[in-house]
Amino acid sequence: MNNFPIIGARGRHLLLAAAGLMLSVIIGVTSATAQVQTGSILVRVQDEQGGAVPGVSITISSPVLVAGTANGVTDSNGVNRFPSLPPGTYTVRAELSGFRPVQRENVTVLTGQTISLDFSLTVATVAETVTVTGSSPVVDTTTATVAVNLGEQLLQGTPGGRDIWSLVEYKVPSLLITRPDVGGTSGGLQGTYSARGTPSSQNSQYLNGINVGDPQAIGAAGFYYDFDAFDDIQVSTGAHDITVPTSGVFLNMVTKGGTDQWRGRTTFTWLGDATQGQNIDDDLLRYGFRPDTNSVDFVSDINVSGGGPVIARKLRVFASLRDWRVHVNVPAAFSALVLDKTDITSGMVNATYQINDKNRLTGFFSRQYYKKPNRFLVSPTTNLEQASTSNEDDVFDVYQALWNTVLTDRFFIDARVGLNKIFFPTYLNGNDQTLLDAATSIRTRNFTSGTERWRDRYQANATGQYYLDEWLGGRHEFKFGFDHAHAPVENRVSRFDDVELTYNSATGASQIVTLFGTPFYSKSAVDVTALYAQDSYAINRLTITAGVRWERLEAYLPEQSSPPSRFFPNLVRTFPEQRDILLFHTAGPRLSAAYDVFGNGRTALKFGAGRYYYIIPSGGGVLDTANPNGNYSQQFGWNDINRDLHYQPGEETGTPIISQVNLSTVSFDPDYKRPYTDEYTGSLDHELAEAVRLSVVYTYRREKYPQATANPANPFDTFLTARVDTGRDGVAGTADDGTFSFYNRNSAANLIYLTNDPTSLQTYKGLEVTITKRMSNRWQVLAGYTYSQNRINGVSVNPNPNLLINTSGVLTGQVPGASGQLGDRPHQFKLTGTYITPFYDIGVAGNLNSQSGIPITRQVNTPLAVGGNTTVNVEEPGSFRLDPRTSIDLRAFKTFRFGGARELEGSVDFNNVMNNNVAWDARSLSGTINLRQNGDPAGAINTLPQFGSPSQVLGPRNIRFNVAFRF
Repeated sequence: MNNFPIIGARGRHLLLAAAGLMLSVIIGVTSATAQVQTGSILVRVQDEQGGAVPGVSITISSPVLVAGTANGVTDSNGVNRFPSLPPGTYTVRAELSGFRPVQRENVTVLTGQTISLDFSLTVATVAETVTVTGSSPVVDTTTATVAVNLGEQLLQGTPGGRDIWSLVEYKVPSLLITRPDVGGTSGGLQGTYSARGTPSSQNSQYLNGINVGDPQAIGAAGFYYDFDAFDDIQVSTGAHDITVPTSGVFLNMVTKGGTDQWRGRTTFTWLGDATQGQNIDDDLLRYGFRPDTNSVDFVSDINVSGGGPVIARKLRVFASLRDWRVHVNVPAAFSALVLDKTDITSGMVNATYQINDKNRLTGFFSRQYYKKPNRFLVSPTTNLEQASTSNEDDVFDVYQALWNTVLTDRFFIDARVGLNKIFFPTYLNGNDQTLLDAATSIRTRNFTSGTERWRDRYQANATGQYYLDEWLGGRHEFKFGFDHAHAPVENRVSRFDDVELTYNSATGASQIVTLFGTPFYSKSAVDVTALYAQDSYAINRLTITAGVRWERLEAYLPEQSSPPSRFFPNLVRTFPEQRDILLFHTAGPRLSAAYDVFGNGRTALKFGAGRYYYIIPSGGGVLDTANPNGNYSQQFGWNDINRDLHYQPGEETGTPIISQVNLSTVSFDPDYKRPYTDEYTGSLDHELAEAVRLSVVYTYRREKYPQATANPANPFDTFLTARVDTGRDGVAGTADDGTFSFYNRNSAANLIYLTNDPTSLQTYKGLEVTITKRMSNRWQVLAGYTYSQNRINGVSVNPNPNLLINTSGVLTGQVPGASGQLGDRPHQFKLTGTYITPFYDIGVAGNLNSQSGIPITRQVNTPLAVGGNTTVNVEEPGSFRLDPRTSIDLRAFKTFRFGGARELEGSVDFNNVMNNNVAWDARSLSGTINLRQNGDPAGAINTLPQFGSPSQVLGPRNIRFNVAFRF
């Protein structure tokens, strides 16, 4: 254990991060462009004979540059790179005495991409500049990253919900998401998304080069992003840059910073119940769906943003304010409809100061209020009534400081510090003791508990680049850097009167009272420090990039204590710090190559390979299992003497069943490993036509050593027991009846052994074809088709051996250790685009999203001799698959211009125009289920097969109105 003295955990880690940042700058461990939230321009200059021309003066200019211009000089190979460029449109000019100046206009720089430009200088005969025409290059011939860019024109010019989850659902090839969104009606709730088989928990989200992911709900966002503040979003799904820590989807988001003139935008969008249809047919009514399922009260989004120069060529700002409301009618207990309101109000400001020609400083701040007064925390939602929901009242803060410096013409530094603060409380709505009806499973009067959650992320990183124009026969770009994160979590749990009650409404009898040792406050933390280095070696038309990312990850428990408990005043409430609960030192190699096939920058062959180690959450999971500061309770029989359905001291009966943390039953595998992903990609990028790129990518991934738990007490039989299986129809005595086998439990003994599953192997094989076209000549498009196989085999570790039966096959999400997966989807096709007609400049846009349905494994829930019931897979995974899901959205728009930069655009979105009602989730258990016709409590009871019965369907057609004024 590490007994490093502390100033206070938070203070110590901030000091370490700051010291590391300063040390990196002083000793040159870092250099500059490495953070991929920017782009770069690589200029190569030749003479008429094809020889490299050194000493050429290169000037770039753009409205997005605070200073307006930047200058450089080509090296001995005739090459100069401009790193850390904000996304935008640039002009590039090359000049050398005795030669005619050459200028290239409308060069588009995108996030995370290198734009290669080849200039040919001719001897000057007349004093004029040669202006090179043509579209900006679309093929990056220097890197193997698999990514698409969602620029502002695509974000604003195509239909869809106004959040990041709807964007990636409809516009990113190969990406899957759990909750389909129809026109923004699912806004205000994050969707779980993944690509290429890697668990969603390994997604990473960077805003302006700083990780802003939730440190506990890893893979999820720390807050809800301001849609109109995006300048560019790069979504990388493979062959990530060395600065990216994990193999999951990498969201690389850049906010606007203002331009050289004051510009602004106001946006208003709205849809309501009068503009939404219904899509619940007779069959779905039989399955208990209400006619108004998925109905909204209204969805609105109001945004005002703008920015420009405060001091010309020195200081500019951008600010945005947003009011976003999603009000959805949700069924609750007793067939009541509760208005599930989500109101999000946010503001942000981004300021950039050009200190001098060599140094640029940026500051960013955002605050967001998220209010959801009737959050439903259990499923199905009909188990709660309004008083037993929770009141979510969040506050999210993001602070960032970014510094870019040019130390020499070969050495650049890019450094950042950030603080993300998440305050995520779910308060109790009721003012009474919570009461559960065992006859109906309905909870009334209050939710079980209220929780205040503090989740912070302190982040510091510094990256950069050093150029060496000639060594070992080629040009080198060395990249070095570090990334440090300190992510503490604190949860404060309280209960009304510290009790929970259970009774039976059918008999009127009181049953159970549970007394809790609340309140209790728990703390945990994860620290990750990464050092990375790589070299990009360019010789002729080949660029080889090799590097390694070394990481130290420590999960630990800070010193913590809880207030005295009402019912159990003698409980231990203070606990010392515990270091090294988990401590990993890992090194992940990365290798890639890109070859410019014809030397014209239009066709590139690429290869990538790398190992990515998993991140772990700062709270829950292993840390909670090892934390002695857990909840304590005693469960008694309940004799409600005065029959008022309220507990008074003395009404408890019998010997209590005690639930408490018992660390004597918990142990760790001494060879506990950090899970990882191995990835191999091969791709071809080709410029089909002006501004049109074709990408073909093959990907193979494998996920190894997932975290697992075993029970060394071995309380299950070693032989199988057979029972009757009523088959898919759930009815005994029919033709599909059979038997299934399971392991019975013979003991209540329970030990917890935290380890890895050494034989589990999850694989992904996929071929993806993507076509992208930037907006030019009145149209833009992004389209992708993916054919893939997602499999898992060899799952061998679980405390319940029944959960290891029938687990090998297609990935379903029901496999132990595959939490957060979205299952095998062999086919996906996505198309989004815009066309502005020559008829009065009226525009049309649309989305098409079609994908295979999810696979579901049929399961049986069967009783055990000891310990309740168990679930058993009674068919092979993927033997049943839901119907494919296809949705189409359309937009019509018209822009009115009033002179200058003033424009008014009105548009109408028609979402799910075919009114598709396909099920996107279904029940997996066998047997039958009783459902009320139309979801009406007085309706007829329909007894139906439970397996495969729809539980969620696509939302109905709706119409959304949008107005934007740009000035």
